[in-house]
Amino acid sequence: MPLSPFSWPRGPRSQFSLGHEHGLYALFLRKGATLNGIAPADSGLLYIGLAANRQGLKGRCHFNATTRNHSPRKSLAVLLMGELALEPILVVKPNARHTWSLTPSSEQQLTAWMHENLEVAIFPCLTPEPFETDLIGRFAPPLNLAKCEQTADHRRI
Repeated sequence: MPLSPFSWPRGPRSQFSLGHEHGLYALFLRKGATLNGIAPADSGLLYIGLAANRQGLKGRCHFNATTRNHSPRKSLAVLLMGELALEPILVVKPNARHTWSLTPSSEQQLTAWMHENLEVAIFPCLTPEPFETDLIGRFAPPLNLAKCEQTADHRRI
């Protein structure tokens, strides 16, 4: 069992050369950074995520992704919409429920904010699924909107 996300290698996203290995990752608010009234868990912990598909850690840390398919980016976008003047757009899915994303320039703004204000911690492991559920339940990071007790911050997002 991974001890906790606080013991994993941690730093700016640019510090890591991530590959397609499976594992867990955590997003932390950097010391001195703020996130629109959200009180992060211990030591700035915001989110614990799972990287268990073929893209592995490289594809799941959310720093170079779109908001459309990534819940922590959506939560960050909601919290930073006014501050960064982010522009949401409707994404129409022909055979599924519609969703939303951000315009390309807003995606770039959100990514830049993430690089300036967040750190990532990683824990490569072959079977991360059981660990993710346990860690989210224990730490209840505010951007994890499932698998944990919902606090006022969770409900606000």
